[in-house]
Amino acid sequence: MTVATTPAPQESTLSRYARAVYTDLFTGYTPFEKIFFATLIALQILVSATVFEGWLSAVTAVAGMICVILVGKGRISNYFFGVVQNVPYLILAFQAYFIGEITIAAFYVITQFWGLYMWRKNMRVEKSQAQRAATSTIEGEPRDVMTRRLTLPQIGLAVVILGLLTWGYGYLLTQWGSNQPYVDGFTTVIAVMAQILMVFRFREQWVGWLVLNAVQIYLWSTVDGGGNLAIMAMYAGFIANSLYGWYNWSKLSRPLPQS
Repeated sequence: MTVATTPAPQESTLSRYARAVYTDLFTGYTPFEKIFFATLIALQILVSATVFEGWLSAVTAVAGMICVILVGKGRISNYFFGVVQNVPYLILAFQAYFIGEITIAAFYVITQFWGLYMWRKNMRVEKSQAQRAATSTIEGEPRDVMTRRLTLPQIGLAVVILGLLTWGYGYLLTQWGSNQPYVDGFTTVIAVMAQILMVFRFREQWVGWLVLNAVQIYLWSTVDGGGNLAIMAMYAGFIANSLYGWYNWSKLSRPLPQS
């Protein structure tokens, strides 16, 4: 006698999407990463609440911290938080009249969509071929971006470009009457270069972010009223995450084991 079986209900598109988002945001972290990342986010919330500089600063600081953590981890969901961070940051830069920062914030918003497109084609699951063959499915596991490394000649060329563009853009900002024109120009140029390196998945972006974040702390300390402490705390957290990002992207740039 044949027993009729009822086919398992198919998972809805919304359910699959929600599970993919959850997997990307919350799974695949080591115990150290859980503590480290939670501490960075908690510090941003604490500083933003204690020295409350307005909702724009608070949203920028917290969303920005989550964004760079996800970049360091190689997770594609960073691009959503990148948009949430950079729209209010654009407004803050306009209020402070940092023309270079206005430019870079607008560039960041645009490149979130560019980066999302580029990363989607270059994601991987941290499993060897033998491990994949031993399991029936790898669905539901976090996917990290496949990263690359610059060669020494490419690094030298990038340094030369950075110097020339900083001088040229700083001079232009002087003519426009920008506050801190050459500092503003340097942060703009190195930010553009680091962002492009991030989109194309190069590990050396983290060196650019380390330098940029240190300069940004100085830049936002010059804002009238003693500086914007929430934004300064955000960049301090970015420095800590950049060190982790260099370490993790160095690992992600190695080929996956074949067995």
